[in-house]
Amino acid sequence: MGEVMEKNDKSTQKGNFILVLVAMLLGVLIGLMCANTFSRRGELTPLQGKMDEVMGLVQKEYVDMVDVDSLSEELVRVMLSELDPHSTYLSARESERTAEMMRGNFEGVGLVIHREGDSSFVGQVMPGGPSEGSGLLPGDWIVTVDGDSVTGLPADSVVAHLRGPRYTSVTVGVQRYDVAAAAMKPYSYKIHRGVVDQRSVPYYGMVDDTTGYVLLTSFTSTSHAEFRTAVRQLKVQGMRHLVFDLRGNGGGSLQAAVAIAGELLPMGSLIVYMQGVHSPRRDLTAHGGGLFAKGRVTVIIDEGSASASEVVAGALQDNDRATVVGRRSFGKGLVQTEYSLSDGSTVLLTTARYYTPSGRCIQRPYDDGTDEYYRDYVQQLIDETYADSAVANVKDTTPYYTVGGRTVYGGGGINPDHLFPYRHDTSFIYYNQLVSRRLLSTTAFDYVRKHVGELTERYPDQESFCREFRVGEPLMEALVSRGERMGVARDTKSLRKQRGLIANMLAAFVGQALYGDAVYYRLLLREDDDMNKIRKL
Repeated sequence: MGEVMEKNDKSTQKGNFILVLVAMLLGVLIGLMCANTFSRRGELTPLQGKMDEVMGLVQKEYVDMVDVDSLSEELVRVMLSELDPHSTYLSARESERTAEMMRGNFEGVGLVIHREGDSSFVGQVMPGGPSEGSGLLPGDWIVTVDGDSVTGLPADSVVAHLRGPRYTSVTVGVQRYDVAAAAMKPYSYKIHRGVVDQRSVPYYGMVDDTTGYVLLTSFTSTSHAEFRTAVRQLKVQGMRHLVFDLRGNGGGSLQAAVAIAGELLPMGSLIVYMQGVHSPRRDLTAHGGGLFAKGRVTVIIDEGSASASEVVAGALQDNDRATVVGRRSFGKGLVQTEYSLSDGSTVLLTTARYYTPSGRCIQRPYDDGTDEYYRDYVQQLIDETYADSAVANVKDTTPYYTVGGRTVYGGGGINPDHLFPYRHDTSFIYYNQLVSRRLLSTTAFDYVRKHVGELTERYPDQESFCREFRVGEPLMEALVSRGERMGVARDTKSLRKQRGLIANMLAAFVGQALYGDAVYYRLLLREDDDMNKIRKL
């Protein structure tokens, strides 16, 4: 015990030293930021000279060995974080992951990993992916990859074993629960890796005879094409009113946002403009030929809608093209430009602010530092829980005007035209406890793991599952009992009042494991309070 404590003390001392050094170097950097850091003759600038001097001193004189590369990366991160909340540094590995996300696809086997304890399970066989039809089933416990044990490895390591270039193969060994034998049985499957699409439009469909619904979860290089496909098919089915769901969409590609907004706006409409000290104003407009430039549009946003989502919502609101409903968006109006470094890492540097067509910069204030920036965000959630007006808590009352003369406000997010506050019913407390402890998803997955054979036989496709699957009392009781074991006391009154919502969430998680995200989101709409309010507007 004493040896462990001593090691921890040394680790703490070294960590404290690094923090002090970073703070010291950061002070040097900030102090020199206003100086002329560019030399015309190629010699070291004051900034570079000071940095080299301090780092050389550390390498030569510090009492212990220091990982200079890690220290340098931490220094850059801290320096950028002092500029604004969104300028950041990405290591080479982080840059690769971000690029993959923005591409909308990756090379691998097409499995979603479900983690429980130190074990990795097949959480979902992605529809259309390389593993579809391989024999792997949701709930399979992954024990070997190409003969090497992965039991107990972190999830990232298991994923790394499964990933690989297209056209290569990998053999996955699993254990599967056998209901008849009440025991686990071993299976092995060979999978040929390929390109796996990560859809940013996981679901779209008709909610009634004339109303279509499109959910967009992020803005990637494939989002515009996915959106066009969805709108085309919904128009064929009779859509005259589009509900465009941007809740929880944290943004992504500005180019994709402009292209999607352009599908909903008349030709020449201003979508957004960007401007900074070193960036002259640049207007981005709709090029025309939009798929749904006529017809009613409702956009749903919430506190998780940010950046590119706010560009789209703000453009449609300011052009009086859509009714924006929901809750105030996050408030990110800063544009990051990507600068690649020689080692594969990336600096995302804020180079401009973006403005909605009416002139609003919806960036949340950050003058008091990053901590206060996020505290203000939390306070927004609290305030809007009890608000009865979309503009009840607007701090910047500077008026801006839409194309049609309506007043809108900036100063931190897009304010919806119709506020959909959270419901105050105390029976949701029990439900929220189940959600926050991940009890709904883990109970549903455990049910799939034990019954996957009979479920896929009884519901051979997603249509039959959505139409026929019902959550029975045994599954509900399994949820409540699991909650009790996790410290969530049984609440009979809340269970009775929110049974429909809880059962629907369980069904959605079961459907997601069996048939993918499209089923999950399709089932969520059954109990979507915001959608019910839209129907009443």
